[in-house]
Amino acid sequence: MQKLLVWCLFALSLSAASIEIGQNDNVSLLEHSEIFIEKGASFEVGDIPSHASFTPYNSNFMSQGYTANEAVWVRFSVKNESSETIKRFLHVNNSMLDSVVLYDSNGSVTKSGVMYRTDLGDIYDYYFPIQLNPLEERSFYLKVLSNSCAVYFHLHAESEAVLWQKTLNRHLVLTILFSIMGTLIVYNAFIYLFTKERVYLLYVLYLSITTYNDLSYTAMIFFIVKPFMSYVKIIEWSYIDTYLGPLYTIVVTLSALFFVRDFMRLERFPKIHRSFKGLVLGCGCFALIYIFGSDVIFDWIIYYMCLILLYIFAVAIYLVYKKEENSTYFLVSWGVNVIGLFLFLLYNMGLYIPHNGEYLYFYELSMVFEGLVFSIILSKRLNRTKALATALDRERILIRELHHRVKNNLQFIVSLYRLKLRPSLDAIGKSRLVEAESNVRSIGKIHEILHAHQNISELTASVYINDLIQEIKRGYPQSNITVVIEADEVALTIDHAIYCGLVINELVTNALKYAFDAHEGEIILQLTYAQKTYCLEIYDSGKGFEWDEAKESFGLSLVKRLVKDELKGTLHYDHAHGSRYTIRWR
Repeated sequence: MQKLLVWCLFALSLSAASIEIGQNDNVSLLEHSEIFIEKGASFEVGDIPSHASFTPYNSNFMSQGYTANEAVWVRFSVKNESSETIKRFLHVNNSMLDSVVLYDSNGSVTKSGVMYRTDLGDIYDYYFPIQLNPLEERSFYLKVLSNSCAVYFHLHAESEAVLWQKTLNRHLVLTILFSIMGTLIVYNAFIYLFTKERVYLLYVLYLSITTYNDLSYTAMIFFIVKPFMSYVKIIEWSYIDTYLGPLYTIVVTLSALFFVRDFMRLERFPKIHRSFKGLVLGCGCFALIYIFGSDVIFDWIIYYMCLILLYIFAVAIYLVYKKEENSTYFLVSWGVNVIGLFLFLLYNMGLYIPHNGEYLYFYELSMVFEGLVFSIILSKRLNRTKALATALDRERILIRELHHRVKNNLQFIVSLYRLKLRPSLDAIGKSRLVEAESNVRSIGKIHEILHAHQNISELTASVYINDLIQEIKRGYPQSNITVVIEADEVALTIDHAIYCGLVINELVTNALKYAFDAHEGEIILQLTYAQKTYCLEIYDSGKGFEWDEAKESFGLSLVKRLVKDELKGTLHYDHAHGSRYTIRWR
């Protein structure tokens, strides 16, 4: 069988011109080779029919784009016309190809590629060492197949020094670019930790996903995890990573959509916002089709991603037209990103090939530029956020000071009217004055609590009611009545707190004055909030009273008016066991 294989290789290679590599450290082989595209990718070298249409190839760069189950066969011969034995490496410079198989005319078969990795050295591209004796000529077939990424590559016969130099140059450039991206990720992550603004978190996720996707595509991810994982684990992960490649493309697109939505606050534009939701739904559909369907959809995923990039670019143009803040920076940075990515895709598809087919890091450079510009824009936003925070802190200080002044003014008014009215009042009038003073103090207590706390829009009911009850009990030092307060985890708005405080002041004062003959007993206050309804219950263990006999009193009239007109609630009274008031409002 081996002899038959050698014979087939020799017979089929007669038409291919031999390439002399003995005097050169770096020889491009593709333009001296013949190419055959196999649909189905099922042949071994012995299966290739004699009439297979191998045709001369006139370029040093091969690109078939995003294909499925199409194998590229490269047929070439090399010779050593020197008098010395030479060693060269057949170098295929795409580290993400699924399968790269070399068939030698001596009958050996060497497999490489993502699906055939058995070890992982410092060179992540695929290379095959060959040795040619003096005046020796040999023929080779190279079969390249990849369903998880674009099929593109150069094929060179290189010395070890050239192979290492190319690898080091590539690693150096990528390390610098990825280091910049890593710095931007850490920088924006710290900003998010300090500000807690979601746009910074989304930007960190966008940068992280985009960077990881390119680390995976360039195989630099293996260089990073190598100190932390064994070769076996890295190789196992490379298989999974290859399968996830199309999903990475979808996730990058999704992260870009979410970031752009928050960065430009697109919820202000309902039609654009709805269209973004539709694009997100489309990404989800493509992901499900790929997972449960077939990998032949990968090229359609690429087309859909390009559509989204162009749509975001169109949105950027529209926002510039609307003169939105930062829209010009957004347009420039996103435009550079689109150009870099499209050049990268065109390069993969073989539609744009620079001089000698060298990859000029279009995508990575545009990614770094976009990251830098967006980070500058977000830093400006951070400065504005700091200014707003400073203004807000200043406003809080002023409002707290205002509450303090209001409380002092209310106390001054109470003192002023006490001095002015008390000498001319009888016992009943003095009692009414004391009740009025108590009501004013309950309002002042609210402003005192607000002055002492950070939250100026609402206050904790238990703290407020406890302080209010202590203030009320100071007016009845001889009383031995216990007041129990149950109002945990309930917050009141300022308006509700004022009216609720007046009600509590009136009802608790009445209970302290009239409910207990021996000045001993218990008053219980319960405040709950459930199903968007507040419920205040005040009941005592006193003797109670008939509502009809006292309903015209000033205190109860005030309570009824406050509940009905101000709290927009209901009041229920029960005197079966002491006095029990139940007040509900929303």
